[in-house]
Amino acid sequence: MVVLAASICTRGGKPLLSRQFRDISKDRITALLANFPSLISNSSSQHTTVEDENVRYVYQPLEEFYIVLISNKTSNILQDIDTLHLFASAVSNLLRNIDEREIFDCAFDIIDAFDEIINMGYKENLTISQVQTFLEMHSHEEKIQEIIERNKEFEAAEERKRRAKEIQRRELANRNNDDFGQRFGGSGGIGGGGGASSYSNLSQPITQPVYQPPLPIETEKESKSAFSSRPRGGGLQLGKKTHKPTAPGNEPLLSNQPAFNKPSTSATPQYQQSPAPVSKTASPGPSAPKVPNNGILVTVNEKVNARLSREGSVISSEVKGDLQLRINDQSLANAKILLKISDKADKKQYKTHPNVDRNLFQNESILTVKDKSKTFPSNDQALGVLRWRYVGKQDDLTSIPVLITAWVNIDDNSTTQVTLEYELTSDFTSSHPNESFKVENVKVLIPIVSHDVVLQDGNDAISYDILDQTGIVFNIGSIAIDDPQGSFEFTVPVESGDEESLFPLEVQFDINNVDLVESDVSLGGVSIIDVVSNDDDEKSLPFDLHANVISESYIIE
Repeated sequence: MVVLAASICTRGGKPLLSRQFRDISKDRITALLANFPSLISNSSSQHTTVEDENVRYVYQPLEEFYIVLISNKTSNILQDIDTLHLFASAVSNLLRNIDEREIFDCAFDIIDAFDEIINMGYKENLTISQVQTFLEMHSHEEKIQEIIERNKEFEAAEERKRRAKEIQRRELANRNNDDFGQRFGGSGGIGGGGGASSYSNLSQPITQPVYQPPLPIETEKESKSAFSSRPRGGGLQLGKKTHKPTAPGNEPLLSNQPAFNKPSTSATPQYQQSPAPVSKTASPGPSAPKVPNNGILVTVNEKVNARLSREGSVISSEVKGDLQLRINDQSLANAKILLKISDKADKKQYKTHPNVDRNLFQNESILTVKDKSKTFPSNDQALGVLRWRYVGKQDDLTSIPVLITAWVNIDDNSTTQVTLEYELTSDFTSSHPNESFKVENVKVLIPIVSHDVVLQDGNDAISYDILDQTGIVFNIGSIAIDDPQGSFEFTVPVESGDEESLFPLEVQFDINNVDLVESDVSLGGVSIIDVVSNDDDEKSLPFDLHANVISESYIIE
């Protein structure tokens, strides 16, 4: 297949953003997109492809806009559709709100994503997670250049201070010499000579050593050949010093959490450096297995943001989520999802897909296609049909899965004993009665870099990692519904005995691929009652429920 261009345009064919992968002029692309709406209106096909005399348009609605791929008519239509889905997923991940201003603000990021997916008109063999990884990669050479610039700025500042002190000394010497001349009438002899001698001594420039801060340890440890041969982006992975053996299930946190994924550059030999990342065409890491679909798969994805106090109260909270539908059987495609929306939820914060009947959702909490002559896609690809955003009030625990309470005691030697108590909230456990339900990969970052941390006896299930220039990460593991509470103690030196240097803490956790039951309620107040056919009989259809919840910004102040 050959993709000529990828564009985002309005319903009227006005281009907002376009990336040409072959030698095509701007006027030609504008003309093709202007002709696109008329081709859709004249087409009676239910497919999302139209053709004119020269090119083929493959499109997908995006709220009030279209994502359009323009390809030649001889290209493989199945590959075109697969590429279009990858484009749509990349755009949705980059945009918070689907409007013109947001598209213009993120235009360069979107074009970068398009260039990762398509090379000279041909699709690269990539997944959406790989595209995200490549977009987030950092240049090691850029980091070295920034360090050099900081060193130059520091040297210039020191030189300015030295010259200012030299000028100040000269002015002081001049004043002393003038006072001396006025006091003794400007006569020569010993007094005059002494004054001149004093001025001469004071006016000599004093050269002070200029301090040059050392480069980070990774620049001293790695050779130049390693820098030049390193593949694009990625940087180092975490180097670990584990106090206790970590269970096999304790994997590193998700890549959307930057604070925990900074390179570890310890000078001690115990901290081992991870191998260099793989090349661009290889997978960046073990990808999560695709959830098996037994007919209809309903997945609830949510991200939690929260600010909590160290005493265990809620300052603010927010949940952003979506509901995705996967169908792999055409006989099940004519379906509708029966939902129950919590009383706490404001339906103004819920937004349905443009092809979903919004009025039916608002009135009866039912998700189904707007056009009764059509059905949901049955290509076993995830389709987002509902999004929501819930903002909790102060001390509202309904959207908070985990609470952390900190108990701090500082002795006279500036050694701090800290007890961290963690628990699942009662609202969370009551809305998920399944005893096998777990909050997994729970980790807490303490923003103090010290190799003198001591984990108290009796905390065998807890381990920790020391991240240079970041802090100490404590690995709690999983917290189960049947054992929702726990605590651990550690001691760490604190400069000047200041408790505030321990905060803010950052917490991360995830709840992935968990089988749900009908009584389970999402953090955003959504529960799935049933999936039934959209016919008059409304018979129940076989379906599975899964939840994916991650912490996006979970701060203890």
